[in-house]
Order: sequence, then C-alpha cells, then structure tokens
Amino acid sequence: MAGLKQRYSRKYIVKRVIGTVIVYFAAVILIFVIEHLMPGNIAYDFVSRLIAENPHISYQQALQEIESEYGLNLPIYDQFVIYIRNVLFTFPPNFGTSFEYLNDPAMNIVLRALPFTLLLIVISQLIAWGVSIFIGVELAIRKNKQTDKASVPLLYFVYSIPIFWLALIMILVFSLYLHIFPAIVPFSYGSPISTILYGMTLPIIVVVISTIPNHTLIIRSATIDFLKSDFVTALRAEGLKESTFRMKLIRNALLPSITQFFMQFGYLIGGIFIIESLFSLPGMGTVIITAALEYDYPVIEAGLFVTSVVMILSNLAADLLYPLLDPRVSYI
Repeated sequence: MAGLKQRYSRKYIVKRVIGTVIVYFAAVILIFVIEHLMPGNIAYDFVSRLIAENPHISYQQALQEIESEYGLNLPIYDQFVIYIRNVLFTFPPNFGTSFEYLNDPAMNIVLRALPFTLLLIVISQLIAWGVSIFIGVELAIRKNKQTDKASVPLLYFVYSIPIFWLALIMILVFSLYLHIFPAIVPFSYGSPISTILYGMTLPIIVVVISTIPNHTLIIRSATIDFLKSDFVTALRAEGLKESTFRMKLIRNALLPSITQFFMQFGYLIGGIFIIESLFSLPGMGTVIITAALEYDYPVIEAGLFVTSVVMILSNLAADLLYPLLDPRVSYI
C-alpha cells in the first residue's frame, strides 16, 4: 500500500476517475444521438412482417402498433429519459430486445460476440508485441546502419497500408491462389476451440502485420533514447556480455510498449470491425454492421456501448499501470 501511495496521489486518482466517469456519460449520450440521427424508421421495416401475421390489420394500424410497442411514437425527450434510466440505472444495462431477433435481449447478442473480438485482438497483439520488442531493440542498436535504413521505410510503408486492403490481399493470396486457409470458416458461440482458432488464423495474421510497424517504431524510438542515457554508458563500462546487455534493453523497452499495448487494444476494438466483416467472424464488428443494415437500434446501442466501455477502461489501465511498471514515473 505504501508503494502505491508513492506512485499516485489521492488528488490524481480522484481526478482521473472523475474524468473517466465524464467520458463514460458523454459516450452514453453520444450513442443515443448517433442512433437517432440514422436515416430510416424501423417501424416501416416491421409493418410487412406484422401484416403477414395479421392479414386483417391495416397498414396504418400496424405502423401505430409497432411504434407504440417500441416507444418510437414518444417524444424524443421521453425516449432519452427511458434510455438513460435503462442504461445508467440498470445492471447490466438494458437496451431492450433486438428488433431482428425477437425475444433476444440486445446486450446478450453483443456479449455473445464480444469473446471472439477480444480473442482476435489479444492473440494478435501478444504476437505483434512480442515480435516488435525484439525487432525494435535490434533496429535501435543498429541505428543508421543498412539494416535500420532499409527496415524503417518498410515499416512506415506497411503501417500506411489500409487494413481492409491488406485483408483482401491476404484472402486473394492464401485463400484463392494458394488454398492454405479458407476465406471463411463458419463457427459460432459453442464451437470447438480448434475450429475457432483455425477460422481466426488468417484474420490474426492480418492484424499482426498491420500493427507490428507501430509497436516496432515506438520501441525503437524509446530504445534509442535509452541508449543515449548515462546509465547505458555505465553498463558498457562494466563490460557486460552482449546478451545480458540486450536483455536489459528489452526490459527497458517493455515499459513504453506495455502502455502502447493497452492504447492499441482500445483502438483496435473500435477499428477491427471491418476485419470481422470481411472474414465473416461472429464478433462485435459483424454484429454491429449487420444491426446497422437492419436498423436494429437496440443491438447498435448495446454494441457501441460495450465498445466505448472497453476503450475507456483500456485507456485508463494504460494511464494507471505506467507508474507501477516504471519506478521513475509517479503521479504525485
């Protein structure tokens, strides 16, 4: 406990928590605004379904019944009050039942998809992170040499490639030409772990290739700065073995890279939707995109809510973990 008090002041923790709560409330409100700015009206899509079930009901009666059932005929202020009450004062947050999958709560649909998204991100980032540490440290040691001069432009080039374009190229090469991986491996919640991992192999490769450059460049930059320090001069003077010296560099590179890992984690969960959609993975990206196409408002709200919460918590973790990992940093 004493160590924590030396790293964080009570004022900072309170300030950081209040800031996180404010961002959380802003995200909840923004989700409601975005959802109501979407074009179209879900009621019109369900009219034909209701008329098919009740042939004697008129179009206008069907429209009024649907709007009344889902509260779409209420003033926007009343809809907002109900939304806030269900989201902020209910646990877990209640976004209602899905319009597309009747009698299935929207939050349940999103939570069933969340593990696939987290699995894709965690595995890909652990691989990218591990590879980047060794490459970044090696490039820093070889700064301005041929290896470094050739690698850095290549890393920037790969970093600039849109991830959806890279995914399409990988599908074209490894699925259509080489037939090493199928473009789509159908699996769902409850499938064997071997099937899930096999279906995620190609998407994981795409995400790893796309994120290695960013991790590597940050680790390279941090290691170059560390090599200029007096501490490294002292280590060199001690006559350490090259392998021992490199391990110390790697240990130092872990500090900025762990922070980047959590920040990248939050970024990826918001930007990986296109990968899941291209590979038809049953993750949150596919769920939210499908819900948007079907005007399934409750699922859209639940998906954006979970995405926002994960991004907020990952950024908070990146901020608070750094002083625990680096003794030189404190928030006093």
